[in-house]
Amino acid sequence: MRSFLNRILIFTSISLFFLNGFVLSQPKQFYVGTNGYDSNSGMLIEEPLRTINCAIGKAEAGDSVIILPGIYKEIINLNSKSGKPENPIYIKGFSINENEYPVIEGGAETPAMDLTNSWILLNNSNWIVVEKIKFINGWTYPINIKNSSYITFRSCRFFGGRRVISAGGIQTHHILVEKCFWDQGGDLLWHLVADKVGVDAWTSMHHGSMMYFNGSIIDFSGTGGSIVIRGNKIINAFNAVRWRGVKGLDANIEIYDNDISQVRDNDFEPEIYTYNLHVYHNLSHNVHRTMSVDNVEGGEVYYYGNVVTTDNDSWARTVCTGFWKIYGGQRKRSFPMYAFNNSFYGLAKAMRSEDELILFKHFNNAYFFTGDTAWYLYQWNDTNEFDYDISNRTWAKVFIDHNQENYGKISDIKFADPVKQNLILAKGSPGIDAGKIMSFPEFDWKQSFEGKAPDIGAYENNKLVEGPPFRFMIPPDGSIEYKEKPRIVRNYIDGNKVIIYFSGQIDPSSVKITDVALYKRDEKLKVESVSFPNNKYEMIVGVQTIPVKGDLSLSFHSMPLGINGEQATYWASTIKIHKSVSQ
Repeated sequence: MRSFLNRILIFTSISLFFLNGFVLSQPKQFYVGTNGYDSNSGMLIEEPLRTINCAIGKAEAGDSVIILPGIYKEIINLNSKSGKPENPIYIKGFSINENEYPVIEGGAETPAMDLTNSWILLNNSNWIVVEKIKFINGWTYPINIKNSSYITFRSCRFFGGRRVISAGGIQTHHILVEKCFWDQGGDLLWHLVADKVGVDAWTSMHHGSMMYFNGSIIDFSGTGGSIVIRGNKIINAFNAVRWRGVKGLDANIEIYDNDISQVRDNDFEPEIYTYNLHVYHNLSHNVHRTMSVDNVEGGEVYYYGNVVTTDNDSWARTVCTGFWKIYGGQRKRSFPMYAFNNSFYGLAKAMRSEDELILFKHFNNAYFFTGDTAWYLYQWNDTNEFDYDISNRTWAKVFIDHNQENYGKISDIKFADPVKQNLILAKGSPGIDAGKIMSFPEFDWKQSFEGKAPDIGAYENNKLVEGPPFRFMIPPDGSIEYKEKPRIVRNYIDGNKVIIYFSGQIDPSSVKITDVALYKRDEKLKVESVSFPNNKYEMIVGVQTIPVKGDLSLSFHSMPLGINGEQATYWASTIKIHKSVSQ
């Protein structure tokens, strides 16, 4: 025990100055351990508190609740508990390695629809970070968020749960789920043929006796939106990411850099309504039907740079049936769905749409079908556009009948190693320099590329293609009641310039050269210029030394202001925040 405490003491002595804010702020850390007592102060690691909720009651903005390894059979309650912008309250598991994460035990021995085995209840709270905790045996909706904002789940491990995170309430907005792992039902869920009475497994999970699997890592409905789901690993689930939008709400969604495999229904499934949805740079392997948009109102969906593959074994042939599930008539989607520069490989059929497809803009996509049947689309609407795509199977008849794919190709795309899910274009691929130059003037964005034209498929010069940087948008019939705090949604290095994109427009007069600090590791770079040459979403910082992406971090001495008067935030930043600043 003493050696374990010594390791923790070394860790905390190093991290005391950097973990939770500026050095001068001296945030407090409250320790929780299975050998503790709630009569302790919790301020010393050798004298921890016994319960997490006791520690939460003591914590204020910038403070941390440090949960020591062990199993805790306790529902974490956060009711009217808030940190502050850039100084959240942390609820953080202490772990020396992955196997020593503290565990929250929900107590559900077997899943069922009527279980109320919760992990976290979060109500009327803001600026909370939950990280490095393992959650097990929680059903059916183990994490509930109501009327809370700027909530982060980072590097957590979830096992079980129908809807792991359920969010509701118009005051709920800005939820970040990143670098988490979710295994809903183990390999048994993926390989299950039928339930106990012999009903087909998909039917039973979708609307039968095993419907407790029909969920998602996060499900939100009637919220203020602004949801970011990135860098997660999801395996053995019925759905990966699914939500039920309410018209005018649940907008501004980003889903990117996720690794998803062995999903019995859909990897991404907006239902009822969506607006300003960006889905990109995700890897999906062995999914029943990818990207389901079934009678969904609203629109402007941007789906690009995604890689979808299936195995060639008999089980994948049985389970994986469709690249895309796009349904809905004229009365539904008001704005387009853009699908460009994606790559698909495997047994599934493309489109899988029996209903009329509308407002679908489909360019620069690469398909290699390992089965004989490919395109499964029969009806047509003149609002659709298909061109500059490659398929190794003949186009659907409706494409030919309606003058589509004039620049498309029927050819082997020549992926580098598709069996190992490597869909980079091999040398000599007909997809190289054969695509359409995509542009979105409303984002002031035009596709960049090397060579004569963009490549077809998800990669350009062996890197996943970029699309338009995300911008916060209020839905046309919206009921969103808050103003967006501009946040950093993308960053590039271009020579000795760092280009930073914000979700909202910045007031240039609020940013001075002396306000911006960039670091190459711990070396502070000399900032020579700060400008907004194209629009107020894009800030270009000129530095004397050429930085390196992996080593680059940022801080502001004085936070920029949006043109709406809101102070910018580090929340969900795509660029690393320098360690002297609360994250």
